Amino acid sequence: MLLAGIFFALLALIRVDASVNGIIDTTGKDKMKLMSAFTSGFVKLQPDDLDSLYYATKGYTMMKSTWVRVFELDGCHHLKTYYKADTAPEAQFHALNAYATLKCAGKLQTDATITALKAALDKGASTADIRFAMETLQYLKQSIPNPAKIATTIQAKLKEDDSLVSLGHALHAAAMLGTHGKFINDRVEDIVVQADEVDSKMLQFEGGLSVTSLLLTGLYSIQTTKPFTQEQVDKFANYLLTRRSVQTAKGAVALLEAAESLSKNNPPVCITLVSNTPVSLDKPELKIRISDLMGNPLKPQPTPVVAQSATRVTDDVVVLSKQPLSPGTVSTEFILPMKLEPGQYKVALSAGQHSAVLMTRVVGPIKIESIELGVEVIDGSQAAKLSMIQYPQKMTTPLQADSNHNLVAKFALPRAVHQAFLRLYTDKKEIIFIGERDASKMYKIVVNLGNELSFSALYKMEIILGDAIMSNPIRWEIGSVDVKLTNSESPVVTRGAKPEIEHMFRQPDKRPPQFVSMLFTALCAAPLLILLIMWGSIGAPLNNFNFYSIPFHLGFTGIMALYTYFWLWGNMFTTCAWLLYIGGFTFIAGNRMLRNIASSGANTSSKK
Repeated sequence: MLLAGIFFALLALIRVDASVNGIIDTTGKDKMKLMSAFTSGFVKLQPDDLDSLYYATKGYTMMKSTWVRVFELDGCHHLKTYYKADTAPEAQFHALNAYATLKCAGKLQTDATITALKAALDKGASTADIRFAMETLQYLKQSIPNPAKIATTIQAKLKEDDSLVSLGHALHAAAMLGTHGKFINDRVEDIVVQADEVDSKMLQFEGGLSVTSLLLTGLYSIQTTKPFTQEQVDKFANYLLTRRSVQTAKGAVALLEAAESLSKNNPPVCITLVSNTPVSLDKPELKIRISDLMGNPLKPQPTPVVAQSATRVTDDVVVLSKQPLSPGTVSTEFILPMKLEPGQYKVALSAGQHSAVLMTRVVGPIKIESIELGVEVIDGSQAAKLSMIQYPQKMTTPLQADSNHNLVAKFALPRAVHQAFLRLYTDKKEIIFIGERDASKMYKIVVNLGNELSFSALYKMEIILGDAIMSNPIRWEIGSVDVKLTNSESPVVTRGAKPEIEHMFRQPDKRPPQFVSMLFTALCAAPLLILLIMWGSIGAPLNNFNFYSIPFHLGFTGIMALYTYFWLWGNMFTTCAWLLYIGGFTFIAGNRMLRNIASSGANTSSKK
């Protein structure tokens, strides 16, 4: 038993945890996506939507960005127009926070607001109502009445609904109740075990990002021991990294809140590359970032930071081992010297008890050592006539060839490349041939001119070289070859305007007699006649007619006139073209008219 205990103790001492391979970079590549989501909260407002402005303003604040003046003016006007004192506590909280963040003039809340919030504490429909009523009262610097009673109410609500969403709001509410909220500690373990594992790499709660964020921030808001192990924290971090492309302001705020909560309370160790820029021979430094999920320094920073090995991917040769990293210019940055040959490398890193494997590449220039170019007779009756060319020179005179010749190009490179091409081209056509490396490590390209080319011409020749680890891709025009084919065809022009396609429409069918057309016209007009008769007997509803109604009715009249034109003289194409403009104007005018009617009705009911 003693030996077994010592064995497991040693295992614990040498334990190494995998790190998280990524961060939520709010100052770099992730910023544009998140800011696009927050901006949509300003520009896609709907009537009675008070939540989007809150998430948009909070998102801008979390990203330390400033919104444009028009967003501020439109947001304040929207809040003043649609805010109501008797709205749900969540909407109250969002509206008042957004109003203050936008620095709108005057106060939005009234005495009725406080009354409605305190009523929600007594008779809240859910734990969400109780939580947001409490948060709003705290925001308005109002005391929370009778915390003990509220704690009892929350426990009763949880007996009715103990879903993850209800538990999440209960966590946030309990955190504001101080000692009266300790009852929630008994539910922490039950919440944690409900996390779902995905592919043994990620953890999330059922309901997606919003529910996961609600529960993570709620669990860390109560003053208790850390609810998750380091492995669970890393798996939650991996899940949040998969949601960086979220497209709504609410989702983006949920992402940032969850990431910040993890980073502040139980930070995952993230080992990543500072940038995707490859290491070069003139700057042989691989920069590593060791930080929390938000890219902030870890306290304390895990040490020592060591490159356990660097392995060349092509042949699995270990090129360095046990190489310590030196601190960089910022506290999260560490530097690994990599004075290696160009290639793809797999670097195994360790930082304290955490490890990561990162892929990187070292790039360097490549030099064409020599190139031989010429023609040879296909049947081999004559030796090939090859000329040596030095990079970046060009042949002074064109090669002469016909249908019985092969074009031959040979060149040597210090290392293999992925792309080695010979391009033959004229103004009318181009054709590209692939170079293959033989056993002598020479690239050779042989072109049967009679088979590959279809017409006689002076073809220019170009060598193209490229590779992922090549810092100087090459396009080198090496000369030209004058090809005279025995059976030459005229070059086919592959670019330019195509022949015009003319379409013949079917002859229109014969129209019915005029009497039938007039009869159906009268039947179609009958409803309008009935409407006029009814207006004459009971009166027309003109009490809502105002200035905003004029543009709409003008547009509607225009549509009727356009239909009349189409019936008597026009055709479908002309009518649709005009309807696009008239219909668009009528739609906008009608929308503005209905908004005015709704606003007038709301003002009338509030006065009553």
